[in-house]
Amino acid sequence: MQHHSNLEQINKSNIKDLGITWAVDLPTQDGLVGNPLIKDGRIFQSGSFSRVFANDLKTGEPLWIFDPVDRAQIGASLMEGFATRTNRGVALFEDLVIVVHRCKLFAVDQATGLKRWEAPTCDTKTNWTGGAPRVGGGMVFIGNSGFDSGLTRGFVDAFDGKTGKKVWRFYTVPGDPKKPQDNKVYEMAVKTWGEGWYDNLKGGGNVWEAMSYDEKLGHLYIGVGGSAIDPRTRGKNIGDELFTTSIVALDAKTGEYVWHFKMNPKDGWNYEPSIGIMISELPLGPNGENKRVVISVPKNGFVFVIDARTGKYLSSNNYVDVNWTTGHDENGRPIYTEQAQWWKQPPGSKVRIKPGGMGSHSFEALAYDPSKNVLFIPAMNLDYDYAIPAQKTEGLFGDLGVSITPSEGRDGKLIAWDPVSQKEIWSVEHERPMNSGLLHSSAGIVFQGTAEGYFKAYDSSSGQEIWSKATGGAMRAAPSSVLVDGKQLIVVSVGRGTNSMVAKQ
Repeated sequence: MQHHSNLEQINKSNIKDLGITWAVDLPTQDGLVGNPLIKDGRIFQSGSFSRVFANDLKTGEPLWIFDPVDRAQIGASLMEGFATRTNRGVALFEDLVIVVHRCKLFAVDQATGLKRWEAPTCDTKTNWTGGAPRVGGGMVFIGNSGFDSGLTRGFVDAFDGKTGKKVWRFYTVPGDPKKPQDNKVYEMAVKTWGEGWYDNLKGGGNVWEAMSYDEKLGHLYIGVGGSAIDPRTRGKNIGDELFTTSIVALDAKTGEYVWHFKMNPKDGWNYEPSIGIMISELPLGPNGENKRVVISVPKNGFVFVIDARTGKYLSSNNYVDVNWTTGHDENGRPIYTEQAQWWKQPPGSKVRIKPGGMGSHSFEALAYDPSKNVLFIPAMNLDYDYAIPAQKTEGLFGDLGVSITPSEGRDGKLIAWDPVSQKEIWSVEHERPMNSGLLHSSAGIVFQGTAEGYFKAYDSSSGQEIWSKATGGAMRAAPSSVLVDGKQLIVVSVGRGTNSMVAKQ
C-alpha cells in the first residue's frame, strides 16, 4: 500500500481554509494507532481490546461497536497487556471488517457490526496477534507476535475471506532440528541455525505487522522479525538463522516459498524488517525500463530496493545516522563494525548503537508519490546504550541490560527519499519520535500528525510546512482521504492522549 490519494481538491492554494467538519470521541482506553479505513459512507477504526468502531462518514455519528473480548479470560501478565490492549488496525474484505484479537480472527458485517465468522490463529499460552490483517486474492493474511523473545515459532496464516477456513500456513523458521523437517525449504533453513539453539528457543521470526500483497505477481511479501535479542542465547556458530530478519516472498495462493532476502545476519539489535514494505515500479532495468521492486524501510536505518520477481538485492542507503555497519556488499550483506557487536564486548562495558532497538522507523505508514517515484518516511533517531553488567542477571533477556539514551536535539523526522538514487531529497525535523503515519495526495501535499498533537501539511516538493492544526492529542495512525458529496475530506484518528476521530474539509 502506497498511502497515496489521487484526490487534489484540497490543494496548496486553499489548504489555509482546511477546518474541522466534525469530531467524535471513541470509548476506548488507549490511543488509536490503527489507520482509519473508509467504505460506503462508513469509517472503521479499531481500538484497545480490538474493539471496532463504525461511524457515519458525513456526520461522525456512531453506527455500531463490535467487542470481541471476554474480559474474564484476560490475564495480568505483560504479554497479556500487549495482546489485549494493542491493536494496529483492521482490514476490509468485500462487505466484511476483519480484526484480530489475541489468537482469533473475526469477520464482522460492515453494515450491522454482527460477527459473520471467527477463526483461531494461535495458542494464547505463548502467542498473540495484534497487527492489522491484510487481504488479497480472496484471502485474509495474518501473522503472530512473540515479544522479541524467540520463544515462539513465527508463521503466517491465510484464510478464505468469505468463510474463515484456513487455506495454508507458512512457518518462518524451521522446527526441531532433531526431527525431520516438513520440506526442503526448512531442510535448507535449519542448517543456518547454531548448535543447540532449539534447547532454549523455538526460533522467533514473528510476522507481527508488515505484509504486502502483489496482485501482478501473485506474491505475498512478509517482513520477518528476529529471534531472541541476545545472540549468545541462540546456540553456537550461528549463521543466517533463516528466515528471521528477512523479507520473504510467498505464493499467495499456496503459501509456498518463492525467495528471501536476508537483512541482518546474527542480529543483536532488534533490527527487524517487520514494517514498511511497499511495491513499486522503478526505472532500474538495463535500458532504464521499469522494474517491479519491493521497497523495505526496516528498523536498521536503511532503505532497501529488491527485485520483486527474484529477491535480488538492487540497492540500499541509510536515511538516518548509523554506526552498526559501514554499508553493504554487492549482495546486500551488511559489513558490521566491531564496536556495534556489543555481545562480544567485556562485562561492564557499554556500547552506544545508532539506531537503537526501537529502530529508525516503526509500524507508522510510509507514503509514496507514484508520479515522481518519491518515498516519504516517518523516521526517528533514538540511540541505545547497550550495557553488559559485570555480573550475570536472570530474566527474559539474560545478562543483557539496555538503557535508552535520548539523542541530542530533535528525535523525529519526515524524510522525502529518492529510491532510485537512494538519496534524501529533503527532511523536516520533529521535536519527538514516533509521529504519525503519512498520506500523500496528487495535489503535492504530505499529511502527518505529530507526537506534540498537531496535524500538519507539507509541500511534497520542498518539505515546507503549509498548514497546521492542534488536535488535542498525539497521533500515530496515518490519515485517510475520501470524496463525500463532492467535497474532499481528510480523516484523522487522534490517540496516545485522547481517543478521537476527526474529519477535516
